[in-house]
Amino acid sequence: MLVLARMSFWYFKKGKREEGFSELDRILNTLAQEAEGFRGYMSMFSFEDPNAVTILTLWQDEDALKKSEREVYAAAIKKVHDSLEKEPRIENYRVYSTELFQRPQ
Repeated sequence: MLVLARMSFWYFKKGKREEGFSELDRILNTLAQEAEGFRGYMSMFSFEDPNAVTILTLWQDEDALKKSEREVYAAAIKKVHDSLEKEPRIENYRVYSTELFQRPQ
C-alpha cells in the first residue's frame, strides 16, 4: 500500500514555540484528522534548537497529500504566521516501511 509523508520544519520566534505549536497541534487534531486520506502524524521538538518543531504527516496517496497542502497546511501557516521566524520548509516522501510499537510495562 502506498503511503506518502510530508515532513515540515517549523521555526518559531524566540519564546514562541510552545504557543505556536499549540495552534499547530489543534489544527492537526481537527482539520488533518478530518481530511480524506489522512493516516497519522508525529510531532517532534528539536533537542538542538529550542524554537524548532518538526511535524511528519502521513497520507494515503498523492491526491490526499496535495489536497492537504492546499487546505490543512495552508490553514496552519495562516494561524501561526505571526509566531514564525521564517516560512516552514517542506519535504515530501514515499514511505518505504514503518514500525511503531510499545513495549509492555
